[in-house]
Amino acid sequence: MIVLDNMLGNKNMQHNEVREIGVNAPRIDALTKVTGAEIFAADLYPEGFLWVGVKRSEFPHANILAIDGSAASKLTGVTAVLTHRDIKGSNRLGIFEKDQPILADERVRHYGDAVALVVAESKAALAEALAAIRVEYEPLPPVFDPEAALETGAPILHPTRPEGNVLIQSEIVCGDGAANLEKCAFRATVTIRTGWQEHAFLETQTGVAWMEEDGTLSMTVSTQTPFRDRLELAEALGISPAKIHVVAPCLGGGFGGKDGVTVQGFLALAAMHSGGRPVKIYYSREESILAGTKRHPLRAEYTVGCDQDGVLQTLSCRLLFNTGAYASLGSEVFALAMEHAGGPYRIPNVSI
Repeated sequence: MIVLDNMLGNKNMQHNEVREIGVNAPRIDALTKVTGAEIFAADLYPEGFLWVGVKRSEFPHANILAIDGSAASKLTGVTAVLTHRDIKGSNRLGIFEKDQPILADERVRHYGDAVALVVAESKAALAEALAAIRVEYEPLPPVFDPEAALETGAPILHPTRPEGNVLIQSEIVCGDGAANLEKCAFRATVTIRTGWQEHAFLETQTGVAWMEEDGTLSMTVSTQTPFRDRLELAEALGISPAKIHVVAPCLGGGFGGKDGVTVQGFLALAAMHSGGRPVKIYYSREESILAGTKRHPLRAEYTVGCDQDGVLQTLSCRLLFNTGAYASLGSEVFALAMEHAGGPYRIPNVSI
């Protein structure tokens, strides 16, 4: 029988009472969660804090000609209106490729791309200021389908990327590859498509940040990767990593959707322009779905062949992912898909 105290990691247990086999490992956060005492980033409302909100693009693809926040900055209750001009570092985030700005500078690449930031006393002042920011765009042709993105003459989202709209392309060949299909007794071909998948964590992207007296930027944020976030912020904002302190409290769900920077760049920039007061951002569900990363849509074309006994002999597979406007974890997801494309089966001839 499993004793509840053992599950909760009762510190009063004697050493000789602890059994390693047949007993659940103590879960250190069980008691605080079941009693409702656990503290999440969403629960934090520091004294004297200011709200942070994001002005987002109204176009899926456009050049930015001008951003005018003068009217918004004059409104009552508005502390700061910030754009890419207020960022001293590279203004680029990315796990494998630094291609996503904290705040868009020359171009927006998806509907909802972040263009400007507002720091305000209340949610009402925040909403009024965001609506008052004027952005002049030059709309560009969008591209939504990966097949269309590969066509000659397709709109290029990142003109400086030599590969155009292709983030990564690779191949795995074993044995005779697809050539062995002609020798198979039976063959089957199928095309599989999956759509975008929202992670739908209960706690949307949120956090608080403030400047310490010694100039350290501190934040508590809902994230899966605090140490990597720290390094990304340092480069993007032009701050020494030693001057950034990121705390990841208990996470209200992530599932990969908080693997990387989400609101951290906004929090950091706002805290640096808040006059010493703490700042908080908390996405609504609508904003979370609009701005958050998704599981990649996939088109997989499979042809498999087997011998007379039904033993798989050949796999030919083409995988095409839509990684969206920015690289994020696209190359890693692609690599994992290639690795697992054959499932658990031993197939001597493979072409992926």
